[in-house]
This record gives sequence, structure tokens and C-alpha cells, in this order.
Amino acid sequence: MRNVKKAVFYIILSLIIISFIFFIYYYNDKILKILSPLLIAVFIAYVIYPLVIRFERNGIKRSISIITIYIFAILTITIFLVYIMPHVASNAKELFYTLPDIAERYRELFNFYVSKIKTSKWPDEVKNVIFGEINTGTGLVQSYATRAMKKSLAILTSSIGIFFNFVLSMIIAYYLIKDIENIKRSTLMLAPKKWRNDLINVGREINSIITNFIRGQLTTAFIVGLLETIGLYIVKVKYPFILGVMGGIANIIPYFGPVLGAIPAVALALLQSPTKALLAALVFIVVQQIDNAFISPKIIEGKLGLHPITTIIAVLVGGEFFGIWGMLFGVPVTAMIKVILKRAVDIIV
Repeated sequence: MRNVKKAVFYIILSLIIISFIFFIYYYNDKILKILSPLLIAVFIAYVIYPLVIRFERNGIKRSISIITIYIFAILTITIFLVYIMPHVASNAKELFYTLPDIAERYRELFNFYVSKIKTSKWPDEVKNVIFGEINTGTGLVQSYATRAMKKSLAILTSSIGIFFNFVLSMIIAYYLIKDIENIKRSTLMLAPKKWRNDLINVGREINSIITNFIRGQLTTAFIVGLLETIGLYIVKVKYPFILGVMGGIANIIPYFGPVLGAIPAVALALLQSPTKALLAALVFIVVQQIDNAFISPKIIEGKLGLHPITTIIAVLVGGEFFGIWGMLFGVPVTAMIKVILKRAVDIIV
């Protein structure tokens, strides 16, 4: 009888999880639009919560601590926008205006190699296979570029909405941090008493996962982006600021991120010279080795409790179903699902 109950529980739990995943998949745009202020608020809360606690231990009220941190953050962002952002914006503007020339140069290079293949003595079967793969790859690149442009324009046109969403998120984060203990108690009151200790333990583990992911990835991305920017600037690759920022952001994606971040830099450096492309690739390789050997092990490695194979699968599945956001958050979500399933099995068994 007990085995039957276990089997029924596993079936029901699996159906709930599958239904939940499909629901998110089919309505991810609407869900993200509705929940984006709350998600950003949770992100802000996790980033500043340690500072709030430190201020509170020094006798400063929590509400005053949060407002003080907000003021300091706004001042820091203002300084960044005044002194650093012009360099990034200048790089981005210059890159944007030279994109047609870059595309034209790569088109000429592409046509040169295609003509070489056509006039070569290779068998027709080999040529057909190569041209088939080229056509497939070209179609994928064009499709991706079109989608990226549409999303970029959508972001630019909705910048006012993004600003108000961010302000709303700051307000939500304020109340999340200020009333976190009451929120915890109220949430626990909704669960049966016999489950509350287990829910507390699950909550602590999930909190640890989110904390390690957000703070660890932000710190790592900042350090890696800074090192890549400095490296590209030293080897005199064009647009080092914007390329370094892109590399740092891409580094958040486990395993595949460093490669994705390096591609734009190497591709642009190749137009300067093959030597520049080699130096750009070398910068990313060196920074990645530094990250693997010194940065990630001290900040995030192993703290999510996932095997490397599981991490890779989580990134691939997340990217397939939810695009770039799935690649970014597939790993922590998988880690949280693992914790929930493990606790659920412990309760039943």
C-alpha cells in the first residue's frame, strides 16, 4: 500500500512539474511582463540585503538603511553615467555606425571563399554538402540578427516603461526587505504544521542557491568584464569597452558564455588583422583561465550543488525553450527543482 502511495505521489508530482513547465513555456512572454517588476525587486533585495543587515547591526533602522543604500546606489550610477558610460556609449555608437561596413567586408570575404570552393577541383558531392551547410548557417545568422534587431528596437521604444518598472521594483524591494520576517511567517501559516520545518529547510536551501548565484555571478561577471576590457585595450582591439562589457555579461552563462562573449571581439579584430584576432582570442583565453583557476572557485564554483553534466544540460534545455533567459537562469532553476524534489522524496519516504 505504501509503495502504491509513493508511485501515485511521484506521478502526480511529475505531472504538476511538467504542466508548470509547459504553462511557463507557452505563456512566458505574458508571465515575464507581469512578474518582471517582482523579479527585479527580488534581484535588488538579494544584492543589497547583506548591506542592510550590516547597517542594522550598527544600530541603524532597516528602513533608513535601505533608503541610504538607494541614495548611494543612485549616486554611484550617476557617477558611472557621467564618467564611464560616455566611453561605452562612444564605442557602441561607433560600432553601430560601422556595422554596415563590417557586414559588407565579411560578405566580400564570404563570397571570395565561396568562389574559391566553386572553382576548386573538389568532388561535386563535397561541394553540394558544403554549400548546403553554408545556406543553412546563413539562414540561421540572418534569422538571429533579425530577431536581435527587433528586440533591440523594442527595448529602445519601451525605455520609459523599463524606467517605471525599475522604480516600481525598487519600491517592492524596499517592502520585501523591510517586512521579510512578516512575509516569512505569513507564508508559513498557509502550510500545514507538519510541513513547516521542512518548508523552512527548503526555503533556506533555495535562498542559499539564489544568493550564491546572484552575488557570485555578478561579482564574477564584473571582474571578467573588467579584465577583458583592459586586455582588449592593451592589444589595441577596436571598441574594447563595449566588447569587454559584452564578454562580462556573456560569462554569466555557464560553459558556453565565454565562447559567446569572445566571438564578437575576435570577429571584429579579424577585420583589423589576423594578428589582432589572435591577440583578442588570447585575451579571452587568458582571462578565462584566470576565472577558472582563481575567480570562480572562490566565488561560485560548486555552491549550486549540480554536477557539470547537469549544468550543461540545464543550459541547453533552458536555451532551447526560453532563449537567452533560459540559458542565464536554467542552472539556478534546476538547482532549486533538485532541492524541492529531494525534500519531497524525503517527506514521502
